[in-house]
Amino acid sequence: MKWVYPDIPGDDVLEYSKQFRLSYLYTSILLNRKIRSKDALERYFDKSSHSLYDPFSMLDMDKAVTIILEACKERKKILIYGDYDVDGVTAASILYLFLRKCNETVYYYIPEREKEGYGVSLEGIDHAIEQDIDLIITCDCGVTAHNEIAYARQHGIDVIVTDHHEQTDSLPDALAILNPKRREESYPFRELCGAGVVFKLVEAICLRRDGSAEKALQYLDLVAIGTAADIVPLVDENRCLVREGLARIRRQECRVGILELFNVCQMDTEDITVINIVFGLAPRLNAVGRMGSASRAITLLTTEDRHTARQYSIILNQENEERQKVERTVTREAIGQVREKYGEDLPNALVLSGDWHPGVIGIVSSKIKDMLNRPVFLIAVKEGLGKGSGRSIDDFDLHAALSGCAEHLSGFGGHQMAAGLTVEEAKIPDFEEAFLAYAGKHIRQDMLEPGIHVDANVEIEEINTSMMEFLKNMEPFGPENMRPKFSVRGVSPHNAVILKEKHLKFSVKKGGISLNCIAWNMLRFFELVMDPSQQVDMVFVPTLNEWNGLKRIQLVIKDIRPHIE
Repeated sequence: MKWVYPDIPGDDVLEYSKQFRLSYLYTSILLNRKIRSKDALERYFDKSSHSLYDPFSMLDMDKAVTIILEACKERKKILIYGDYDVDGVTAASILYLFLRKCNETVYYYIPEREKEGYGVSLEGIDHAIEQDIDLIITCDCGVTAHNEIAYARQHGIDVIVTDHHEQTDSLPDALAILNPKRREESYPFRELCGAGVVFKLVEAICLRRDGSAEKALQYLDLVAIGTAADIVPLVDENRCLVREGLARIRRQECRVGILELFNVCQMDTEDITVINIVFGLAPRLNAVGRMGSASRAITLLTTEDRHTARQYSIILNQENEERQKVERTVTREAIGQVREKYGEDLPNALVLSGDWHPGVIGIVSSKIKDMLNRPVFLIAVKEGLGKGSGRSIDDFDLHAALSGCAEHLSGFGGHQMAAGLTVEEAKIPDFEEAFLAYAGKHIRQDMLEPGIHVDANVEIEEINTSMMEFLKNMEPFGPENMRPKFSVRGVSPHNAVILKEKHLKFSVKKGGISLNCIAWNMLRFFELVMDPSQQVDMVFVPTLNEWNGLKRIQLVIKDIRPHIE
């Protein structure tokens, strides 16, 4: 892979190093995260929740709070309309838990992925009509649901939208729309996920009703899970929300369902990180929505009964195992289709379709994108209609690409890096042609070359306890605040061994300093590290490895190449 370093002038690093009173290395890491003032520095390292923005600075917040408090006072029937992914489920759980304390006639509804598809559906509105619902509050959806919201209003149901997806040319006819991505929005932070937007609503209600937002903080465990799972930028307010939410989970000040899910995953809440959520909790919470009804995830997250929580945790784990089997099958078939359609001459983007389970196409898209370093759409086709899920590469806006192909689609939504669509089966070839043409114009050849972003080159003596303490204070890590990667040059490998026929374990030495290394799935580099007379350059992530109560720095290797003077 090519090693990509930040393009930050050395003079800038020196100047900010004086301002920040930090070393050149640590300053360069922060500048790479666009921290360029003392205020930004203080906010970045502020561990309190007091740096959250005023929720009433979001458009329509005052209106939404007034409507909801009045509905609760009059005991109107309220339906929380969520979505089937982790963000939608956690957002709906937060609002359901909170409003149930104000009004016993609060219910929730999660659409079924296969029957209704993404977002607000006419079937969901029909359910609300049958239940005599007075007010629908959407979570993580609704900003593009013009027809569905109009249908609800025709039947006398008021609607409040909470969402974070990009709007279309116009907004639906809802009483209030809370969405930091509204075009005229002036809220200071645009990148909240659905759970984050709902938290701001709960925070605003608490401020209006109690004069304090303290009661809203109890839901930050769910906000942290939703935010981490939705892969939104982990900067600014998101980072504050996730940091405090993870701290609450570590203290076990969280839902009993979360604790039981950790038990099923065989993970310790004390060690909870964003990575644990993304690869441990999120797949299980997602699985029930992918394979059946996501309402089971809400049952888990809202129950106060440990026995019920344990039962549903087991169900989620079993559904996840089934999801993994289906995913492996779809992955094999999709890769086979790539070879059959394109051979070795791959275009700048890929569109694949088949009789696949719609619940796994997003995961498989992500895998193929990582394998081939190209934007990928997988479309699951059933009864003449295709439901697609796409994943993108750096610097290619998937949502903008779909906007450019909109004439061939029945609908679409999402973000720069991930998006979904619906398309008639007969129009898939037209969509593919238009999408590949758009990608051909907007993707440069260098964007298709696998690369690894490196924060800085370091000397081996800089990899020490001081560095580990600084990195600890940078947590939580995630998109746009990724765990820093470093390179080190001219080190000598020693004691290389192969683990489980595919991993490498070895140490590196330079100038009398020795550090342990682990290289997962890197058997191909064995010849490079087996000869201690040969020097190498490496890209790595420094971690603390604990063994027998002793903590040592261990380098997790990302790439290796021969050292050239």
